[in-house]
Amino acid sequence: MNRKGNRLLYLIPMVLVPLIAGLVVITMVNKKACVSRPEKAANHENSTITKKTFRFKPEGGLSPETVQIMLRNKGIFDSRRNPSGPGISHKYEAQNGGTVVYDCATGLMWQQSGSKNDMNYERAKNYISELNHEQFAGYNDWRLPTLEEAMSLMEPTIKNGDLHIDQIFDPCQMRIWTSDFRRDSMSWVVRFDTGYCDYVYNDSNNNYSVRAVR
Repeated sequence: MNRKGNRLLYLIPMVLVPLIAGLVVITMVNKKACVSRPEKAANHENSTITKKTFRFKPEGGLSPETVQIMLRNKGIFDSRRNPSGPGISHKYEAQNGGTVVYDCATGLMWQQSGSKNDMNYERAKNYISELNHEQFAGYNDWRLPTLEEAMSLMEPTIKNGDLHIDQIFDPCQMRIWTSDFRRDSMSWVVRFDTGYCDYVYNDSNNNYSVRAVR
């Protein structure tokens, strides 16, 4: 009995040690797996880019009330109609030798500059036609921006000289035409010098320039 008991006592460590070691390894693997899963999920979440979308078809009877609702819903800054708007978070890239600016946040491509002179609405449309005829920057689908698109460029603080627009753009185009109408003889315009949008008479007003978009 004593010899058999001694043998059993001798075998116990040989059985328990591998068993305990195996349990420790399994526990460590499970902990590592639990830690790594959230990290992978977080990295996947950070890599996702949510783009802002804006209306691209012009409207013929856009009221100030509708514009104010749009500005608030989109979070667009306007010093008169939505002064608490945070503005759009952009990711700009200068392309084609700096002649155009692509916004990764909206998918829109803009002229970096625009018309050098102010003009009335009719001349603004002719300017767009000339851009497409010349295939400016290699494209022939340039157009006047809608009010939503043009106002998406509006910054809540002054960033470009004394303008509410990013420094990547030419500061010469302080006020620009849009494709939206208030009514037949009046168009919506965007003023980066004062930080708000407004509507003016088409033909008699020569104080606005063009920054085309596609």
